[in-house]
Amino acid sequence: MRLRARRSHVRDALLRQGQVTLPGGGSRSTDPQSPARFRLVRFSKPAIDPRAFVLAASACLVACAARAPEPAPVVAIVGGAPAVVIVGDPEPKGAASSPSLRPWVWETDEPRARARAAREGVPLVVHLSAAWSAASIAMAREVWSDPRIQLQRTPLVALRIDLTDETPDAELWAARYGVSTVPTTLVLDADGREVARLLGACTVEEVLAAIRKAAADP
Repeated sequence: MRLRARRSHVRDALLRQGQVTLPGGGSRSTDPQSPARFRLVRFSKPAIDPRAFVLAASACLVACAARAPEPAPVVAIVGGAPAVVIVGDPEPKGAASSPSLRPWVWETDEPRARARAAREGVPLVVHLSAAWSAASIAMAREVWSDPRIQLQRTPLVALRIDLTDETPDAELWAARYGVSTVPTTLVLDADGREVARLLGACTVEEVLAAIRKAAADP
C-alpha cells in the first residue's frame, strides 16, 4: 500500500509539471485532465565487468603497437639496352682477368688488314664470298652473326674480299688465294702462314677451332 501511494504521489507530481513518461521511454506534454494511460520506466545503470575492460584495453594496445610488414625494396634497372651474354664456360674464381672482348669487324682493304695483323701480332681471317653464292649468304646469316663469333676472345683481324663482280681485281684475288670454291675462308697466323682453309659453308665451331689453332701456332 505504501509503494502504491508513493507511485501515485510521483504520478501526480509529473502531471502537475505537464510531463508524462511514455512506455517507449520518451516524454511529451499533456493535460493533467487527460485520461491517457502511462507508466513509469526506470532505467538501471549497466554493470561493467572490470576484467572485460582490462582485456579490451590490452587488445587495443597490442593492435596499435603491431607494425605492418615493410614492403620489399624495389630495385630499378637503369638503361634499356640488353645485356651482352657471352656463350661458354664461366671463368674460375680467382682467375686472371681475360682479354677484352673485341667485336667482329670486317676489314675491306687487304694491304691494310695484312699490315695491321703483322703489326699487332694476331691471326688474320680472310673470307672470300660473293652475293650470288647461296653458301655465302647462309654463312653471313648463320655463322658471322653468331654471338660466339661476334664476341670471341681471341684478338684477330678479319678481312672480307668480295668476288661478286667479274672484274680483274676479283680474278686477281681469287688467283692470289687459290680460290676454287665460293665461299672460301682462310685463317693465317701472325706471320702470315696459312693454318686452316675452310671450303664452302662452314660452321661456327670450325671457324673458332681454326682461330684457336692460329693463335696457338708458334
